[in-house]
Amino acid sequence: KEDNSLNYEYMVTYMKNLEAISINYLKNLQLLELNNYKKIDLRKWRRFNLYDKELFTIDSGNKLDKSKMTTINPTINFVGRSNQNNGITIEVDEIIGTKPYKKGYMTLALGGEYLGSCFIQPKDFYTSQNVNVLIPNKEISYNAKLFISIIIFKEARTYYKAFVDELNRHIKTDFSILLPVNDDKQIDWEYMENYIKDIKENTLNKLELLSSIQ
Repeated sequence: KEDNSLNYEYMVTYMKNLEAISINYLKNLQLLELNNYKKIDLRKWRRFNLYDKELFTIDSGNKLDKSKMTTINPTINFVGRSNQNNGITIEVDEIIGTKPYKKGYMTLALGGEYLGSCFIQPKDFYTSQNVNVLIPNKEISYNAKLFISIIIFKEARTYYKAFVDELNRHIKTDFSILLPVNDDKQIDWEYMENYIKDIKENTLNKLELLSSIQ
């Protein structure tokens, strides 16, 4: 205080305010329900090959060597066997006579450390060796492709092994994934769309709550 004695009132008030702020933060954290995951009932799902007519045409990719690419005026993404940045390892010059794949197509790493890494490509691109391109046979929404990419990754990491039993000899033959189906036993696109939408909305809500905790 002004007389140089301890200001106990100040300390009490300060701590009460701090406790009130902390309680509010804890309430927000409890609202996050970070571990509130529901187990999915797979009994109504069935297996599909990626080359199913309702899914994709599987293209072997460009099989280019990144070390031989030029970067004088880079405009094309180069996708390799990576699990970061959508598999994009560098941006390169367009090669005359070699048409890049279209944005929106998906890439899949067939082997190596990042076996099964599957991404929707945001720009036109080339690929390295052991990276296949999944070209949709019909219009597939971004959310549905995102759902499928996750299923592909989980399937590959569960049943195949890098440098031992990779996807190369399976991708166009017996590799399959589980997908939800409707009452007609057809792929349930609406389920996949809504599932990803829910994840996005829940994630945004959690981020908003976290942003209030400083």
